[in-house]
Amino acid sequence: MSDSPCVPHELSARRREILDAAVTVLADLGWRGLTHRAIDREAGLPEGSSSAYYRSRDALQQALLEYVVGFVAADVAELAAELERRPGDVEHAVTATTTTIHRWLEQSDRCKARLELTMAATRDPDLALRLTESRQGLTEVVDGILERGGHDHSGAVAATVVAAVDGVLVSALLQPPEERAAMVSNSLDLLLGSLLGGRPGP
Repeated sequence: MSDSPCVPHELSARRREILDAAVTVLADLGWRGLTHRAIDREAGLPEGSSSAYYRSRDALQQALLEYVVGFVAADVAELAAELERRPGDVEHAVTATTTTIHRWLEQSDRCKARLELTMAATRDPDLALRLTESRQGLTEVVDGILERGGHDHSGAVAATVVAAVDGVLVSALLQPPEERAAMVSNSLDLLLGSLLGGRPGP
């Protein structure tokens, strides 16, 4: 079987099953714990199943990266389309962006897996390059929000906002589950609302 990774909607049911299990393993055990054997156990599959689809660790890691990034890209595209329907509406932009971030936080394993990939990328230039490319879509969405609001919309400003959102996600994951949504809402309200002038800070 081919080791070529696919975007989420193109995957077979078995590949999705394997990669969903890989997301859980990565979220629970970290980068070093990501092994074919651990994935097979998590998925409840016979030993050797995941290696039949992704023969090497590198192939598995690349497929997992594209799988996780694919979900983020789909959410970002959906967010961009939503904002295009109400251009210039800063209040709506803040609310829609917050809703997207809430959805990421609710998918905690996927969120943790993306953060694990980000940390791994600090030690792997190739992985860092692929992750940087994947973040560009979200940066462009934020840049468009800033532009429509009449604010400074240099790439550096948008990139800083995206980096801050990652920080909010990490901080939220450190909170008890029942407190995470409120923290995200309050943090993004301050971050985006104050920056865009759509909502006053407390």
